[in-house]
Amino acid sequence: VDAMHNGGQMAAVAARTASSTVKAFYVIKELAKLSLQVRHEQLQGAAAQLALEALAHVEECSHRCIQLLVRALGAHDTKPELAADAAWMLHKLTQRCDVTRQWGREADGLEAVRFAIARHSEHYSLVQWAVGTVQNLSGLRGLASLLGARLPDSVVASILWSVYDLLKLERDSNESVELLRLLVQLLTEGSHDIEVQSACCSAIGAVIIEDARLGALLVELGGVPILLNTLRQSRTLGSATDTLTCACINTLASLAKASSSHAEVIRQHGGVQVLAQLDAQGRGGCEDEAAMWALGYLGGIGTVLQAMSHAPASQAVVRGGLDVIAELACQLNAPYEVSTLPEVLQALLNLWCQISSPSQTTGHRCRKKCIGAICSTVTGLVPHADPGQCPELDRAVLGLLEVQTQEIAGDADVEIAELTLECLGRLMLIRPSWQRHLQQFGAEEVFSQRIRTGRTHRRMLKYAFWASAALSGLPFVCKQLQQHLRSADTIIAGFCTIIDILDDDLEGDWVLRQAERCDENAVPGVLRLISEAMEGYLGDALLQSRGCHCVGLLAAHAPLGAAPRETIAAVFAAVRRHDRCSYVARDACYAFHALLEPVGGGLGPAGINRATEDGTRWATERREAVAALLREGGAEAICRQCLTEFADIANVELLEEAAVVLCALAGVPAVLVVLAEAGPGPARTVGIKALAEFSRQQPLKLRGCVEAVANAVMAMAAESMEDAMLQQNAALVLGFCETCRISEGVQQI
Repeated sequence: VDAMHNGGQMAAVAARTASSTVKAFYVIKELAKLSLQVRHEQLQGAAAQLALEALAHVEECSHRCIQLLVRALGAHDTKPELAADAAWMLHKLTQRCDVTRQWGREADGLEAVRFAIARHSEHYSLVQWAVGTVQNLSGLRGLASLLGARLPDSVVASILWSVYDLLKLERDSNESVELLRLLVQLLTEGSHDIEVQSACCSAIGAVIIEDARLGALLVELGGVPILLNTLRQSRTLGSATDTLTCACINTLASLAKASSSHAEVIRQHGGVQVLAQLDAQGRGGCEDEAAMWALGYLGGIGTVLQAMSHAPASQAVVRGGLDVIAELACQLNAPYEVSTLPEVLQALLNLWCQISSPSQTTGHRCRKKCIGAICSTVTGLVPHADPGQCPELDRAVLGLLEVQTQEIAGDADVEIAELTLECLGRLMLIRPSWQRHLQQFGAEEVFSQRIRTGRTHRRMLKYAFWASAALSGLPFVCKQLQQHLRSADTIIAGFCTIIDILDDDLEGDWVLRQAERCDENAVPGVLRLISEAMEGYLGDALLQSRGCHCVGLLAAHAPLGAAPRETIAAVFAAVRRHDRCSYVARDACYAFHALLEPVGGGLGPAGINRATEDGTRWATERREAVAALLREGGAEAICRQCLTEFADIANVELLEEAAVVLCALAGVPAVLVVLAEAGPGPARTVGIKALAEFSRQQPLKLRGCVEAVANAVMAMAAESMEDAMLQQNAALVLGFCETCRISEGVQQI
């Protein structure tokens, strides 16, 4: 340690030497790797020996550095400035390296750090770095062990804030139980220091968040009355306690949100009254918004409205109330809860009129929150009321439609337009009777106008198309596309909406399965429109990808072979222009697959039933005609390229589609050749899966090549015994091969 007091000149030399030393480390590392590739045994051994000696020396010096820093922290005669520097260095060295953390623990680094904290607790920087080092070496367990010692409040607060920061990143359920007990004990017994209480309450909130089990433990430990008492006391001490107030409120809100039984305990201890009084006396800070949030989960939306009416001049109370209404209103299901929504909606409409008047100076933020609360309340009411049954709901829906007629003056207006478009679309999907109601009030023209004026706002365009589709289905979307073929963003929004309507494999809140589609005889015209839109923006990869996806969805529902040539040409143009783009290739292969295997078209020409022999012959001829067009365009080469150049796990859908299309165009043996050349990996695993699916759908394609297919699949399976998916699908293919053998034998007999 004494040597460090005379180390200024040495440190300067070390810093100057660092750049050349780094290059030397690189040489050693490369020498170790290159020695593996040398054939001459004597040279290989000598090079490896030198590399090992150098690396061992570096490791030894590194280990000694950690030991030196630990000794500096643990020495009785170390001055605070030296200990602070040592703590800083040790913190940096143990922050991202498992080896240095191990060395630090082996050198009794935790004991040395605890000693330094206790001895130099008045040195702020030293405490911060020392606490950080404990966190690096031992995580939550180490930090919790520090809390058992008698330390000044400033040190305890630093430790607690480190605990809080660590809990936000990761939590260990085994450690959390004991930590929660310790935190509650600290808050019960401990310090009157505001910072300690703030950090302790924040840490408790971080422990229990989204964990009903730990919330139950907090209730069992008597945490609810402790938090409420702390909250009451904090309000008597002025604005200096805002952080403490917010921490208490957020922890109570988290408890109430996690479990209705926890909420009941808080209510029994007077939590609703405490929070309501807080808002009535509010200072307009974040704590008032947090109190409204907690009040909503404890007392319901009616209590929130009452609190808002008692503090109409407090924007923080209003903002917090609007937030919690937006969160809760759409989730209400119980009849008595739903019955309160008309009153809530009327109050929100009155507030909207008030804050929207030109004389009001209310910020855009409050306007957006008010619209969000209105939309949530509408969504909660719509399942229970048709048009004309709830006057407040009728007024609200027409008010949301009127919002769409207003000009977009800024980002807040865009966000408000998006919220209202989503709400209008969703209410029509929830209760279709609102479609006719909105159509009577000119919603189609309103949405058309929004699409025309909103072309510079991509996301809003998608919302406008989506709501339009919920209102009038695919015909309206196609009409809008036809009118906006010179706007790439509008085309992409239209394509995305077509996908939402037609893709039955999609899941989620945005699916438009109930929206009106189109007759299969109209599909060729829609395909021409898609290809025309794609031709205008060949360089836009996203547009081309979405266009190919639309072609695949539409072709799957078209009469067999009815896809226009220009549509097929558009798909080829897209994949050739973007031959290095995996998502364009994926959607192009999907389109090829759909063109070859449409699910629509139950009748052939002149009403021929495809289930009859004549219908089967006609379908085979049309399928072969499509296949000939795809071969002529080079689809085989494209699929082969996809299986070789995009052979990674991120492109599973692409690999599967490419393998199926290649099976259909070039035959099963051709696909097996590509998979054999690819070697073990995602391409082969997914390719065998595609082959199994193709064999299931078209077993006749195996005739004449059963033995070759079986032998090739068994050979590939033998090379990847550990690949469970490949083994499973290989077994399926071999099963289909056996079925085909039996079928061929029966026919020969």
